[in-house]
This record gives sequence, C-alpha cells and structure tokens, in this order.
Amino acid sequence: MIAANSMIILIRRTMAMLGSQMQHQGAVFLNDGGFRERLHQGRIEARDLAEPSPTCPDCGKPMQKRKAKAGKNAGQEFWGCTGYPACKGSRPFSQSPVIPKSCHQT
Repeated sequence: MIAANSMIILIRRTMAMLGSQMQHQGAVFLNDGGFRERLHQGRIEARDLAEPSPTCPDCGKPMQKRKAKAGKNAGQEFWGCTGYPACKGSRPFSQSPVIPKSCHQT
C-alpha cells in the first residue's frame, strides 16, 4: 500500500512538472515563433551579413557566388545568375567588391 501511494505521488509530481514545461514551451513558441519562423529569421540575418553581389549583365537579377565543377576553371569561384538555368549570365569572381563610380569619393 505504501509503495502504491508513493508511485501515485511520483506520477502526480511528474505530471505537474510536464504541465509546467508544456506551458513554458508554449510561451516560447508564441514569443519566438516555431522552427520555420526562427529558420527564416536566421536566413535573413545571414543574407544581411553576406557580401554584396553584383547584378547579372544579361537579366539584371542578383548573382550568387558559385564554384566551377568541371572544365578548365574547375574549382574556381565565379558569380552566377540566380535565374539559372533560364539565364546563364556569369561574371568572374574578384575578392574586392565592385563599387559603382557614383560611390567613389573625390
């Protein structure tokens, strides 16, 4: 009988602890959002920290850094259009960002 009462007490305490944990997780979810929201926010922050990319000379879309997988330039980085495969625009990659002439100080 004592063992049964002890088990009941342990089960009730465990249920109370789990209930408070679920309430806390619910509050965190409402405050910070779910996995998708946090992942999306992380992507936005990563894009903000990324280096500026040039625009495609063919279609004007932004370009992204890519690495050649085959051919004479295999392993070298280049700028490729984000509209690929519809647009095959590319530019050579340079370490220093391209600054438009209007931004130069005299």
